[in-house]
Amino acid sequence: MDKIYDEYFDKIYNWTIKKTDTREEAEDLTNDIFLAIYEYLNKNIKVEKMSNLIWKIAYNLWCTRAKKYIKEKNTLFYDENVECKYEDKTIEKIIYREIVSDIDKIGLSDNEVNIFNLYYLKDLSIKKISNILNITESNIKFYLFSIRKKIKERYDG
Repeated sequence: MDKIYDEYFDKIYNWTIKKTDTREEAEDLTNDIFLAIYEYLNKNIKVEKMSNLIWKIAYNLWCTRAKKYIKEKNTLFYDENVECKYEDKTIEKIIYREIVSDIDKIGLSDNEVNIFNLYYLKDLSIKKISNILNITESNIKFYLFSIRKKIKERYDG
């Protein structure tokens, strides 16, 4: 566990700082992540790739906090039965709305900015965006993939 802590502490702590509002929250989340990792490893379950496990735990704990934050702020309908996964569009859209103030720093093309705004801010479907911009749905999906990748690179460093 010491090796994991030494190798991942700075990476996880820097990631949590980007995901939370304060250093105190980042420290709490970092501690929770390492506690969860420790508890998981004590179950003696075979781990194929340690980094995947660590980042999955980190992401899931952050999602749990994001859902709690959303519930507390009452900014949108909250359903406790919704699982937080990469495919969870509600959480994903909230996250992307939060980063809109940094959109110019991400290096998106004009098309990507338009698609970002239509999909994440205007909440339009891929089909509607395709019709509006006269771009195929598969290209819209590719643009969204590219946007997510650039945002991930920007925030996960």
